[in-house]
This record gives sequence, C-alpha cells and structure tokens, in this order.
Amino acid sequence: MEFLLALSLPNHWMKHFFLGHIYLELQLNEEGLKIYQHLMDKGFVKSSYIVSQVAMAYNNMREVDMAVNAFTELTEMDPYRLENMDYFSNTLYIKEMRADLAHLAHRCCDIDKYREETCVVIGNYYSLRQQHEKAVLYFQRALKLNPQYLSAWTLMGHEFMELKNTTAAIQAYRQAIG
Repeated sequence: MEFLLALSLPNHWMKHFFLGHIYLELQLNEEGLKIYQHLMDKGFVKSSYIVSQVAMAYNNMREVDMAVNAFTELTEMDPYRLENMDYFSNTLYIKEMRADLAHLAHRCCDIDKYREETCVVIGNYYSLRQQHEKAVLYFQRALKLNPQYLSAWTLMGHEFMELKNTTAAIQAYRQAIG
C-alpha cells in the first residue's frame, strides 16, 4: 500500500477513481469503499460504475446482504447491465434467493444470451435447482466464450463434485488456478 501512497499523481478527481479501483484489485476493500463513498458524497451518487464497485467490494468482503442490496440498486439504475451480474448471481446463490436468481437469469438472457456473464448466471440458477448437468452445460458455454474465465472453471468444478465426477472437478479446479 505504501507504493500507492508514494505515487506522484496530480490531485484530480480521476485519481480517486484510479485508487479505488486499485484498492479493490488488491483486496483492500475497506479503503476502496471509503474512496467510493467520498466520490458519492462529491456528486457521483448516480454513477453505476461506483455502485458496481461498491457491490464488488461488499462481495469481496463476504458482506452478502450489503452486496445484494448494492447489486439490486445497480440493476435498478442500469437494467440492461450485464457486467458484474455473474457476481450478483453468486450472492443470490449463497443466500438461496431462488426467485431473485430466476428473475436475474431471465433478465440477462433477454439482454444477451450469448454473453459469458449470462451463461454463468443461468448456470448458477440451475445449480441452485439441483440440476447440475444443465449447470455444467452453461458453465461450459461461458468457457467457450472466454476460456480464461476463472470463476466459471471454479463453479464448473463445484458442479462436477456434486455429480461425483472428481476427475473432471480436479481438471476444472486446475484450470481455475492456472
């Protein structure tokens, strides 16, 4: 963190966006939240980018209820947004909010059924319904769209574990870690 403070950056509002983003990337979520709250106080309260970053920070901190609230606010602000909806679906899955996850899956599919985020949302939906074969199918679709999608590899590994296919699960987990 010292190296961030040592950076010689001009005192400009964009610096705060940069630092907030970097803090979240480094899993310094509390610091990132402080910066984003400061930006919201300074007039960026309607920024869907900031709300998405706040939701991601809560998600990273495992503050599931706060993350669900922030993601819900984000979908109300930007109903056609697909970015970060895969993470939203993970939080809905954790909370076992089946109806909300179904609604999110339908909404994402209506927006763009060929996006990797949509495939993960639908995969999470089928996983919550205990339809693990269908979940694997959708995680595989996400991976066809983006073979570097690490969370899709991880989620697919979980599904293979549910299906008692440990060999495939190990392969998926290995892909996820590199």
